[in-house]
Amino acid sequence: MKSIKNITQLLLVTCITACTGDFEEINKDPNGAADVSSSQLLTNAQFNFSNNITDEWNNGRFGMYYAQYWSSTYYTEESRYQIRETVNQTMWNTFYTDVLYELQELQKLERVSQRPGFENRIAISEIIKTLTFHFLTDIYGGPIPYKEALDPDVVTPKYDSGEEVYLGMLASLEEQVKALDDAQPGYTSGDAVYDGDVARWKKFANSLRLRIALRMIDAKPAEATEAIKKALDPANGGIISRQEESALFTWLSAAPNNNPLNESFKVRVDFSMSKPFIDHLKLYTDPRLPVFARPLLNTNNYVGEVYGLNKGSGNSNGDRTTVSLPGDYAIGAEAPTIWLDLAEVKFMLAEIAARGLNVGLKGTAEQYYNEGITASMQSAGVGNTAITDYLKKVPYNAAKWKDCIGTQKWIAMYTQGIQGWLERLRLDFKDPYTGKAIFALPAAGSLDSDVKDVSTRMSYPLTEVSLNGAHYNAALERLGGRNTKAVKSWWDKY
Repeated sequence: MKSIKNITQLLLVTCITACTGDFEEINKDPNGAADVSSSQLLTNAQFNFSNNITDEWNNGRFGMYYAQYWSSTYYTEESRYQIRETVNQTMWNTFYTDVLYELQELQKLERVSQRPGFENRIAISEIIKTLTFHFLTDIYGGPIPYKEALDPDVVTPKYDSGEEVYLGMLASLEEQVKALDDAQPGYTSGDAVYDGDVARWKKFANSLRLRIALRMIDAKPAEATEAIKKALDPANGGIISRQEESALFTWLSAAPNNNPLNESFKVRVDFSMSKPFIDHLKLYTDPRLPVFARPLLNTNNYVGEVYGLNKGSGNSNGDRTTVSLPGDYAIGAEAPTIWLDLAEVKFMLAEIAARGLNVGLKGTAEQYYNEGITASMQSAGVGNTAITDYLKKVPYNAAKWKDCIGTQKWIAMYTQGIQGWLERLRLDFKDPYTGKAIFALPAAGSLDSDVKDVSTRMSYPLTEVSLNGAHYNAALERLGGRNTKAVKSWWDKY
């Protein structure tokens, strides 16, 4: 890991890609790139993080498959849980040696300059660090290099347990919320998510606290409840409560800064809508269906591809007369990467109320559930009449709150493949009205002998064996001794 960091440090200044619009801070004369600024590093970190969770590999062939939003049109191995090790390694490296390292370098510059508002800018970068570690620990099942991960003097960082990482993330977010000062400036340029708005970063941090706390609530209920209470305390700055406060990384219309899935579809059509997702949307005449997906060619019919077929055996090969392809909501050039949005916040509030947690909420689970659906519909451009009609078809049922909230949250998280998969694992929801399973087993079976239903974690990159063997082996002991994709995360109790 240290050698990768050193290479990154040498190349960082010359390898920052040119951008436009919100990316103007990295669209500089390369002859002056040696004077890289914290704003440039922030934009680059935001770009690399968003690309890593959105691209055709980590989102398309991993998250969107595991959440069963998409199926494969031909190359089906990943949908049957056979991964490409080089892709897994790149995902791990990008989180650590691009995103986290860039944020670390940003902080060094801010501490040296101490320009007005530098404390805010350091706090914002720490919040993004927490978001990055949040993805890492959940993707890989808990233990990851955390406390020592960015220490330049540590060649082989130890793996902290999932519980330690979670408590560390919550402590960091609490610290950053206290550090953020609305009266001081944030970033005057380079912030492609919130345009330097300190108050909105505070709301994002509190909303991220809710997500982290709810994910661990079945394993650490007391700690989770306390974190939720702090996040919801108005004195701490509030949570995301309007669409404009959603954390979105918006792409631009042209390469190389368009949505990476948009670019991948220009070359070939590897992804179609999945049958489980399309069938569920059709069952309740969901008005988001024509936004999320394209109908069969010259028809108004939507058909999902069977999930997990054998390669070359009945696959559509992207034929629009056979299956529905994703719509621009997911693969449009400027389709945003969602870090955390209003709909998710509303569903989290619904769950908090459904669990009966005494944290000061005034609304009911049903109210927040309806508001979550409404927020998702509005972000998809659905009109009020259609929203009202749909809400009548999917009423909240307190006795089946996990199924109601889980199903609707899953739908609302369409495009957020990794988070959709993680919520599938955590809530184990089924159709609240029919009682039937929503998800399907791979039609041609799993290609991983350990995984019978769906992968519950990503295996560690194999290079960790040689680069960090002792700590890697200690991490595996926490996971039962094998680097398998079938081990549940520590928080996944049901």
